[in-house]
Amino acid sequence: MPFAGGNDYQGAFWIPARIALLKGAIFDLGETLIHLTVSWEQVRDARMKAIYDALQERSITVDLGHLKHQYMTLHDEESAYSDRTLEEIEITQTFTRLLDRLGVRVNQRPLMMDLVKLSFAHEVDSWVLFPEVHNTLADVRGLGLKMGLLSNARSDWAVREILDRLDLTKHFDAILTSAALGFRKPRPEPFQQILKLLSLEASEAVMIGNSIEADIAGARPLGIKTIHVIFGDDGADEKGTDPNAIVHRMPDIVPAIKQIAAGR
Repeated sequence: MPFAGGNDYQGAFWIPARIALLKGAIFDLGETLIHLTVSWEQVRDARMKAIYDALQERSITVDLGHLKHQYMTLHDEESAYSDRTLEEIEITQTFTRLLDRLGVRVNQRPLMMDLVKLSFAHEVDSWVLFPEVHNTLADVRGLGLKMGLLSNARSDWAVREILDRLDLTKHFDAILTSAALGFRKPRPEPFQQILKLLSLEASEAVMIGNSIEADIAGARPLGIKTIHVIFGDDGADEKGTDPNAIVHRMPDIVPAIKQIAAGR
């Protein structure tokens, strides 16, 4: 049955005429589709304890307080660098530098991928879905749009593990993390690369995210339409580039996409 308002037939999809100019939707992940049930301080403490335990299992004696000090010092240094350059420092680089500072010899070290999995286990298990995420993503797909996910993250493995655990992977045609690319939003490279992976022009896409700075201000200069999601008080006080639409509930994303495509 044709959609009201006319239709365009493209392959196996009947696409509403009102969204014909949009061909893809790109979603942020953290605080857009999912949220943490613990604090970032708890995440960091669990990560440091996991590293400590992994070293203990290999009979490497390290003072936990010293490990925490070195980890936090390194974290602050790398965060300052990433904030300044918007280059992503992938987590295995951090762990290598940490073990160097702790004086752990290369032939004593745990396998790096094992260390990543152990140290991210608590965080991976602590992310949960916002209400109606699966239904909303299915409804966006039902508009005939390609689906991409673009996330600032220091571990590509952790993002994909979270997506698999929450059964989100199935919704996306392309998944890109700053850890894999080496650059963080709002630099243009992440947006350009996800568009390339989706075979989209900037004018054919809409970016949906919670951060004005990373998602909205990063996408709009390239000509990508934007939807700012604000759940609860998160992001409510952010100022900056105006998005094309603002939504406060997950189910409102689909109507917002339709309004943007209709030029309203």
